[in-house]
This record gives sequence, C-alpha cells and structure tokens, in this order.
Amino acid sequence: MSARRAPLMRSRSPGQLPWQWYLRSRTLVIELPARYRILGWAPMGGGLRRATIILNHQIALNDRAAVESPRACLARLARSLGFRPADTVAMMTGANVGRGACVTMRRRELAVSAWCSAGCSNALRVGDRATAFPQETGTINIALAINRPVTAAVLAEALQLAVEARVLAVQQAFLMSVRSGLSATGTGTDCIVVAAPDQLVNERDGIIGYSGKHTVLGELIGRAVLKACTIALNRRRD
Repeated sequence: MSARRAPLMRSRSPGQLPWQWYLRSRTLVIELPARYRILGWAPMGGGLRRATIILNHQIALNDRAAVESPRACLARLARSLGFRPADTVAMMTGANVGRGACVTMRRRELAVSAWCSAGCSNALRVGDRATAFPQETGTINIALAINRPVTAAVLAEALQLAVEARVLAVQQAFLMSVRSGLSATGTGTDCIVVAAPDQLVNERDGIIGYSGKHTVLGELIGRAVLKACTIALNRRRD
C-alpha cells in the first residue's frame, strides 16, 4: 500500500487516478471522469445523486447571501466556472481551502482520495446544546473519491467511516467545543460527500459490496481521511 499527499495547488492527479483537481481562486474543483454516484449532505446536490463535479468553495466571512441562500450561491458559482449545477455537488466553508490537503491511498488496483479543508472556530461536541447559526463559519469539509463502483450501502458505510476518521483527527488535535468546553467531535457545519463510479469499467473488477473496517476499502478510506484531516487541521489558522 502507498500513500500520496498533495497541496491543493496541483492541477493534475498523481499516477493513474481517474480524477483531477485544482484550485480556481477560492474554490477547490474536483473533476470526475464520468458521472459518479455521490452521497452526502452538501448544500447543493445533497442526498444520493449522480454528478461529474465536486466543489468546495471558500466564502467571505461577511457573505450573508451565501449563508442565507447557499444553494443559489453555489449554483451561480458553478455556472461561473463553466459547470452545470445539475452535474455539480458543492460545499461551502469559511476556512481557507488553499490550506487544505489531499491524500491518496492505494493497494493494487484500488485507490481512494480524500480532500479536506479545515476551520475550527465553530468546534462543537456531538450532543452540545443547540444554538443559533454561528457568526464564525469555520468548517471541516471532506470529499472522498473511490476508483471502483460500489453499492449504495458501501457509499453509506464509507460516509460513516469518513465521519469516524474526522472525529479521531479532531480529538487527536485536542480541539474543544466552543459551547461546552468538552472535547470536540467536529464543527457545527461540517460537510462530507463520497463519490464512486456509477458503472463498471471492466467486468473483472466487479462491484464492491462491503467497506467495513475489516476490508481493504475500509482501511484505505479511514487512512486517507484521517491523514487529510490531520494535515488540514495542522495547517489551519483560525
């Protein structure tokens, strides 16, 4: 197994990965080679859908229009970058996306890439008392791409593994909730999306049906997300 980590200024993916990524001003753009199935809770394109583009956009901290109407803001952004909103899944954050990280983990023909941007001014612990929407918009956003087709159940479990890895990274960084003062598990506005091919590239590989911690895919997901989150948390300035 090998791991690659890259700053988010790279214009092409390393090796033979099918996707590419780059920064366009304050937006991380991940271009997928075809329509992938994507699961997550992004403000634009959330749920289970098919798309070819994933965006992680850094908003200005005083951008009330983006906060109040995120989908409309992200749809305008997608069009300005030359992408159809219908083909795009998009997240937003107040954190500096240029200080994020990308990590790729491989074993044989299986590869997973994780992109993470991190800001923690809004750090919270799961179960903290509910609050109004925060003035600070530090957020941990994660995008995860798998190079093999998987079942919908695998996408769901991959999402769960990414959450576990984020929690571990946050706790290893000794972040505290701004609400309770206890050990944080994330922020109040974190977002994660997971993508995988919609169709078989060749019949030999087949569709992956499991992604738990006992599987190679589960291992690669956990390692990639944990490392990307750890790097991004160490680079943050909030």
